[in-house]
Order: sequence, then C-alpha cells, then structure tokens
Amino acid sequence: MKEFCIFFLMLTLIFTLTAGTSSAEIFTEWNLDDMIHPQLKKRFLRIPHFELNAETLGTLREILGGNLAPLPKDDSVDVRNESLTSGLRVRVYTPKTGAKEYPVLLWFHSGGHIAGTPEAEEWLLLKIAKTAGCIIAAPDYRLAPENPYPADLEDSYEALLWVTENLPIRKDRLAVGGCSAGAGLTEAITQMARDKNGPAICFQFLLYPHADFVNDWPSLHQINDSRVWCRDLEMASRKFYPGNLSGDYVSPATAKDLSNLPPAYILTGTLDIFRDEAVDYAQRLMQAGVPVELHVIPKIPHACELLFPNAPVCVKFMNEYINAIKEALK
Repeated sequence: MKEFCIFFLMLTLIFTLTAGTSSAEIFTEWNLDDMIHPQLKKRFLRIPHFELNAETLGTLREILGGNLAPLPKDDSVDVRNESLTSGLRVRVYTPKTGAKEYPVLLWFHSGGHIAGTPEAEEWLLLKIAKTAGCIIAAPDYRLAPENPYPADLEDSYEALLWVTENLPIRKDRLAVGGCSAGAGLTEAITQMARDKNGPAICFQFLLYPHADFVNDWPSLHQINDSRVWCRDLEMASRKFYPGNLSGDYVSPATAKDLSNLPPAYILTGTLDIFRDEAVDYAQRLMQAGVPVELHVIPKIPHACELLFPNAPVCVKFMNEYINAIKEALK
C-alpha cells in the first residue's frame, strides 16, 4: 500500500504539472513567500538573497564549507580523516559498537560541484551512522573550476574502490548516497559500478538529486528565488563547472539504460528546483524494473533540512529516510 501511494503521488504531480496548463504558465516563476511550508516561512523570510559570481564564489564556499560553527560531536561515533595515495581525503564515521564488520554508506556532499565539504553535513552523517549502525565514508572530492569535470567523478569512484578494500565492511551491504550534486554523483557512480561489473552496490539514496544538465524542466523556471538554490544560482554555477561535459556519466539522470541498478530511495520537494528531474528519474527507474521509493514533500525547497534542521516537518522526513537507510543496510 505504501508503494502504491508513493507511485500515485508521483503520477498526480506529473499530471498537475502538465494537464490543462499552457507552456507559458508552466514556465512562470513562483512566489515562494506564498507557497513555502508554514513551519519554514518565518525563518525563510529572513534569509538574504544571494548572487553567485566570481567574486562571491569564495563566500559560497565559506557558507557550505562547514567552518562557520563548531563541528557537532557524538561520543558514540568515531570520526577520522583518511588520506589516499592520490591525495584525496575521506572522512570516516564509525559507530563505536565493537562490531568486526559494518554496513557502509559512501556519501557525496552537496555544493553544486563547486563548493561543500563532508564537514558541512557532519551533523546529518553522525545521525545516520549512529541510527543505521553503519560506517559512513565521505570523500572531500575535488571541486570546479580549479578541477574541471571529471575530477569529481574520478575521486568518487576512487573512494568507492578504497572503501571496499580498506574498511571493515560487509561487502553485501555497500550503499551510496548524497545530497543535490552529491546525489548526482551517486547516480553516476551507481551506473559506473554496474558498467564496470563492480563493486556491487545494494542501495542508492538520492536526496534532492541533480544529475541532468540536458533537459529544461519546468521546475528550473518556477523556482527562481535566490534565498534557496534556484535557476539563477544554478545557471551561474554551471559557468564554473567546465571540462568535458559529455560522456556516459555527466548527466546520469538522462542515461538510456537504467536496468540492473540497485533499489533507490529518492526524496525531493514540490518547491525544489530539481523536482521534475527527480520525479522523472524515479519513473524511468521503475520502468527499468528497479525498486524505487519516491517521496515528494509538499511546500519544501531544495536541501530543506540543511537550512531548517529543527523544523518539525524536516525532522519528520529526516527520521523516515534515516530509518529507510537502516532498513536497506540490515
């Protein structure tokens, strides 16, 4: 029944976006002040607008770098940094349970491929590691524009191989996941592992996924309020993401072959700029025979819980998806 309800929600959303609506209406910008969840509105109205350009990229990196406040601590989780021979840093979170082997979640952070660190999402990774009883390995992958694509993809796959060879993990319980651009890397790495015949991945967790640089979805136009990630910020970020933006994994959400991929959990919001690509990817995965659990949360914007971690609506769906990760890694 749960799966049917989720699928029906997805079909309803697609119908709402298209049926009886003109092209001009679909691509009209929305006023988020009137649409955002009531629990978020008061704080949302206080967020300043942000313009991304060469002068403000450093500011974005400060905001998304995890350095503006002391890092959270949890005495039940060991946190350490590992340096790979290539120089790639991987931050490792291990529950202090004394187990000989653990399930593992390889985590790719958000930041539009141009900003972000594992530390910026450390509070969430500690919760997942503790609740799901899993090791989390989070690579501090190289960022554009200093390191053009496919540097981030190469680092991500290197981290996948390193995890399977160097951590005390259950090889049959290797999951990958991430938020936003990190969820896009998750899609790419999952497809790459399938194409290379390993390592075997049991589960993919896609939080507000962005992995489509091809299609011009309605949500890319409807969401253009720079207090959250929006069209103007997305288009500006793409100017910093040069490189060989072609090939099989640059836009994995548009891949033709989605067969033989692991089960997926996908979450987005109705006010997420990448809402439409997330729903489309979920539908195409299901059409390829992949088990999918899709959640479209009403009235929330992109990466909502990173902005409003204590809002009850965010706490509710965070607890739900952390438990979903725990179930997938049993």
